[in-house]
Amino acid sequence: MPGDEKTTLSRPVEPVTVAIIGTGDGGKLPTGTEAVTPGQHAPNIVVQVVGPLLAITIRFVNAYLTAISGLILAGMATQIIPASDFVDLVWKCAGLSVAGAGLGLIKDLITVFGGLEKKFPLATGSV
Repeated sequence: MPGDEKTTLSRPVEPVTVAIIGTGDGGKLPTGTEAVTPGQHAPNIVVQVVGPLLAITIRFVNAYLTAISGLILAGMATQIIPASDFVDLVWKCAGLSVAGAGLGLIKDLITVFGGLEKKFPLATGSV
């Protein structure tokens, strides 16, 4: 039918920000580096460098909040964690959540120090 023509309008694609953990040696990719993709239909990539200490802190907080929310849900649904009221349940779950987040912290520290060992093999005697 006349007048039912479809038109496609092209609009710019917003860049995508990707976070990477910096190594502390000045970094080869500073924050704000943009990788331009060919064509108009793929987003450009913008690099956001995050320090190792901040990355470990973010991972610890994420693991802690995940554990506490799961424990609170389990405690409310099953009564498996004895508590007199909700505040008591939250305090008990907060204490229990430290263990899981602490194990994640140890794992993340092993990852960081493993990378440092590869970077400085003479300092660890692994040559």
